[in-house]
Amino acid sequence: MATDAARPAPAPVEIPWGPTELAAMRRFDVRQAHRELRGLFRPRMGVYWTDFLLSWVVAVVAFWATGPLGYLTVPGLLAFAVSVLAVFRCFAFIHEIAHFRAKRSFTGFRVGWNVLFGIPMMVPVFMYDCHGEHHNKRLYGTEQDAEYLPLARMSVWSSVRLLVLPVVLPLFGPYRFGVVTPVSWVVPRVRSYLYHNLSSLKIDLEYQGRLPRDDEKWNWRLQELACLAWMAGVLTLVLTGAVSVNRLWQWAALFATVAVLNSFRLLAAHRYLGNEEEMTVVEQMMDTVNHPRNRPLTELWAPVGLRLHALHHLMPGLPYHNYGEAHRRLVAALPEDSAYRLTESPGMIASLSRLVRESRGHQKAGTLLASRPERGIGTKERAAS
Repeated sequence: MATDAARPAPAPVEIPWGPTELAAMRRFDVRQAHRELRGLFRPRMGVYWTDFLLSWVVAVVAFWATGPLGYLTVPGLLAFAVSVLAVFRCFAFIHEIAHFRAKRSFTGFRVGWNVLFGIPMMVPVFMYDCHGEHHNKRLYGTEQDAEYLPLARMSVWSSVRLLVLPVVLPLFGPYRFGVVTPVSWVVPRVRSYLYHNLSSLKIDLEYQGRLPRDDEKWNWRLQELACLAWMAGVLTLVLTGAVSVNRLWQWAALFATVAVLNSFRLLAAHRYLGNEEEMTVVEQMMDTVNHPRNRPLTELWAPVGLRLHALHHLMPGLPYHNYGEAHRRLVAALPEDSAYRLTESPGMIASLSRLVRESRGHQKAGTLLASRPERGIGTKERAAS
């Protein structure tokens, strides 16, 4: 058997764009696409507040109604399903906040969302500050992107794990804010672990977050304290009998269901063909998926504009309420064989099926990654020979 030193280096693993895709990518003009969308880049805060507050009210009412209707009755289960979808829509606004946090007009919305939703769900806004890396031309799809794994080059079970792990996520908030956070206030050594490992919304579990900057320390700590106070308040209400323990189980089931639904959305949002090297804006767009069909249904599992994810990666500064108009303009202005049109998928099932096929294709070709790549080694050098 040949030793590792004697084994020949594997052939480079390139992103498997087909001839049609490559030709379309070469022709695609990002500047022309941008010109077609003039006048659509200004967020309307009235739309944000109305959408979020209506979704929040529906979520609260449906969550409360589940108890009186009966947790395991048909009406109770329907109310629970409504609460899941409404909470999921509320949660999706953190994505818009991450993109527009520098705008002064978003300051009030950021605070309002955090107080009404982020803190109670123990997902404060600072935990999504890492999202900018997912749109950075140098970092998208690399090991510094918390929201990306080369899943099309990995075992299908790597994708399945992303659907299973969210089941235990209801434990994350109590552990992060109820245990590690107070310990980190008195043990500085724990603080590094807290911010590097437990302070980013991510699918790459090996991703290392950053410490807060000097101007962020007290803001982050205040949000942590608010989450801890919320937990203490809820626990007090349960221990005194003011709130039934069944509500805690309901919240855990709600959180887990929303997390699983979001994992399905994440798997359908990209093709995950990257090899952990830089991609151009057009390559990022082609590695991302639009789901323009059947909007009423698609909005349920990909809310707040996330159904047109390729459009979002092409134009990350576009507010979600203008996605529909932007998509119509691009479809009308660009030829049918445009690279933008090639990002379309009929639906979630079709996108998930393609991810499975591409993963199995790499397995048959012998280029499947045996496990998550180790840090500091390029994917091209890690591909199985």
